[in-house]
Amino acid sequence: MATIRDVARLANVSPTTVSATLTGSAPVSEELKKRVWEAVEKAKYRPDPFARNLRKGISTTIGFVAPDIAAPWVSHLAKAVQRSIAERGYNMLLASNEDDPDRELEDIALMINHRVAGLIIAPTSLGDGYAEKFASAISCPAVLVDRIVAPDRFDVVADDNELGGTLIAEYLVRLGHSRAAMLVGRPGISASFERFDAVEAAFAKAGRPLDERFICHSVHTQDLAYSEVQRLMTQPERPTVIICISNPQVQGTMAGLKNMGLRVPDDVSVISFDGFNPTEGWYPSITCLVQDTDTLSNRAVDRLLARIDDKSELDREVMRIRPRLRIGDSCAPPTQ
Repeated sequence: MATIRDVARLANVSPTTVSATLTGSAPVSEELKKRVWEAVEKAKYRPDPFARNLRKGISTTIGFVAPDIAAPWVSHLAKAVQRSIAERGYNMLLASNEDDPDRELEDIALMINHRVAGLIIAPTSLGDGYAEKFASAISCPAVLVDRIVAPDRFDVVADDNELGGTLIAEYLVRLGHSRAAMLVGRPGISASFERFDAVEAAFAKAGRPLDERFICHSVHTQDLAYSEVQRLMTQPERPTVIICISNPQVQGTMAGLKNMGLRVPDDVSVISFDGFNPTEGWYPSITCLVQDTDTLSNRAVDRLLARIDDKSELDREVMRIRPRLRIGDSCAPPTQ
């Protein structure tokens, strides 16, 4: 059976570096991490977390609390987190609360009662006094993903929404769009207002400020997007592009436009922050941002393991993951 020393020899690093990479207990450069993980696979090394954590008196299970496992971005993220956890010798316990903050608190309590080593949570972020209730419910190491809540209490790993909004706006400006509609999600969710703020700022910087008539707030379901799109496209002056921040919005937008007999991108362009299924395989293919879920999950797991290893002196940090813009067939220069 391979040992840490075998991995260190293959990676040409010290055993200490291997240990730091596997546990996240100390900073390791991306280059060294890559070498270590390649050596881990080559040597078929598998740590014995049960023995290690038994000595420490902690569990080998990490809980992942998700808002809605049926949502494509959540299922993609859950798979990536599970893979990252397994690579480090842990097991994952999954709970999905369907965006219900009360169920979320129940799930957190249940996992803590099961003595999980730590939690990775994509918070619902909903309801009055949410942040305090949420923070008070957590009594074990925890890292948040995608949505920011109480950043002074928790580490967070999330998309760089400012960069994402800038990429989308600059691309649309290059195509010549000046009448952009934007479907904004639920109030109180950090990803929603960050994405809107970024798009608004980038269009303003380009001298093409968003028109208030084309900004649709609290559009967080497919049905709401369907209705809003039909309202937008029956105005005397119509937008030339519709910006969505989620897949349900894309689904509702495309269905609403089809119902009106409008073609994408001939009659109106569509672009999205969310690049997961079902936008993949659609015609026209949707121009969208793509999350780097592997990097996001690895960062979250590394940070959580560092917290589990009692590195409480680490400063709380909001870590941003850069998205990329994938060009599809749903955007074209405006014809109006």
